[in-house]
Amino acid sequence: AAVAARVPAHQLSHARMAAVGATAGTAAAERARSPPRGAASPGPGRALAVPASPQRSGAAGQGDVAAVFEDAVWAEVYAACCCDAREAPSVESARAFRDALLAQNSDRKPLRLSLRGLRIGPTTVSCLGLQLKDRSYTWLDLTENMLGDHSALSLRSLIRALPNLRHLHVAGNLITAEGAQELAEELETNSTLEVFALGGVADAGQHGRVFRPNAIGAEGLRPLVAALARNPRPALISLNLCQTSLGPEAGRHLATFLQHDRTLQNLDISCNPLLSEGVCALLAQCSRLRILDIADTGCRGELVHPQLASLLQRTSSLTRLSLAHNPIEIRPLRRITRGVVACKSLVSLSLEGTSMGTEGITILVDALLAAPVQSLTELNVSNNSLSQLEAATALSHFIAKYTTLQVLRLGQNTLGDAGVLELAEALRPQNCPECSLQFLDLSRCRVGMAGAGHLMSCLAENDTLRVLRLGDNFLDDSLDMTLIDQLTSVHELQLAGNRLSHASLQHVAQITARNRHRTRDEEPSTLRSEVHRLLFQEAKLGKAREQVDRDEAEVARCQSATEAAQQQLQNLRQEERESQRQVSKRI
Repeated sequence: AAVAARVPAHQLSHARMAAVGATAGTAAAERARSPPRGAASPGPGRALAVPASPQRSGAAGQGDVAAVFEDAVWAEVYAACCCDAREAPSVESARAFRDALLAQNSDRKPLRLSLRGLRIGPTTVSCLGLQLKDRSYTWLDLTENMLGDHSALSLRSLIRALPNLRHLHVAGNLITAEGAQELAEELETNSTLEVFALGGVADAGQHGRVFRPNAIGAEGLRPLVAALARNPRPALISLNLCQTSLGPEAGRHLATFLQHDRTLQNLDISCNPLLSEGVCALLAQCSRLRILDIADTGCRGELVHPQLASLLQRTSSLTRLSLAHNPIEIRPLRRITRGVVACKSLVSLSLEGTSMGTEGITILVDALLAAPVQSLTELNVSNNSLSQLEAATALSHFIAKYTTLQVLRLGQNTLGDAGVLELAEALRPQNCPECSLQFLDLSRCRVGMAGAGHLMSCLAENDTLRVLRLGDNFLDDSLDMTLIDQLTSVHELQLAGNRLSHASLQHVAQITARNRHRTRDEEPSTLRSEVHRLLFQEAKLGKAREQVDRDEAEVARCQSATEAAQQQLQNLRQEERESQRQVSKRI
């Protein structure tokens, strides 16, 4: 019915018609094995792990395609995907669809459903809404599919069909303002959705950019935030609008919404042409946010630094701030740095690609080290042209003296061997015993054999660093592998993009796996040893208690004998006195 309503009959080929009805005949029989509505979902990971029937030549038969899937639900979803992709169903494509589902979904997370990049369109979304009704999924990922504006109504039905849905990701689906207006009507009444991502993909490359962004623009954002403002029971705490074509006007719409909203905590508007005008309008109303990402928004430090510094001084809840890929000049950087120092709640700061240079990193490090309270745990200063030795020296002092820092990203800075030698000394426990760095990124820093060898020799006795990234540098097979063998605490050592052989990379992978297993087993082993020690002590304590009981019994017997002897002595003295009295009377 959904297919017939949305796709004209003259556009459906016989193959597509066959795709829609490929599993209709077996649906009744297979549905008996499906979980009842309201029951916990078995998840694609368990529902698909069955061997497929032998492939036939030519078009697939109804039984062949249905046999690939254990659960008839996913057979019907596959048929709907074939209709959206305008392809005839086949055993090969059914197996590929099943394998993609198995790769994205794990039995360890049965409440999560990931359908990323499966060419899902309006027909499939309608099918999902019907087949997954009342299941207990809390996380749904439809990123990088073919939803478009025509799927907005079906997507609303799918949201209503999953009563426990908390996370919804629909980035990369070519949704425009028309589709956003349709989704806004659902957000006006929804009281369960907590995370809504219209943009941003964590593994989509730089800054979460996708190939087919949702260009909703200010025209689509206005009804979206208006619907959220009218919701009497809003639950949304995270809104991702990365790469959604938001201009300066969108910044004013968001500011108006945030002025009265008390629920939203995380806002990502990166990769949008907001410019300084839109960002300034927004920053004035962001004091209640916990996470704010305004990376690559086209704003300039000289225009936004008053509002940004004011926000950092006023807020007591902001924990993560990203200003990446926005040029920040030296004078604005000084004021922004003072705001960062004043913001005691801030733990993560990204200044990647802000053209700060050596002078800028020196200003930042000096201000952070002089702060009365050290709160930053993560700092990203990648791609900032940090090539001079003074920059490496400043970063070395920062690593050594800033005791709360755990993550430092320095990628795409031409530090070279000289700069890495400076950083390595700060990681030597004998020189800097208070260093707590756990993650260090030196990718694309022009590190050679001398710098990498010295760095690893300094890390041999370091037991805090867990992740070291040295990808895309100038390392080759002459690297001394005994230095890597000595890294007993490093759990991840990334060396991809270097001139290293496959055997060397395999050896590195084995060493890091050994370290991870050792760390994983270290605590249980320590606990086992402690249990054995405590059991031995308990046995000794039991014997000591038994001895105490025996001693107490012996003392009690001695006291009783003493009391009896005293009583006898008293009786004897009384008899003696009576005897003397009788003798005296006779005399």
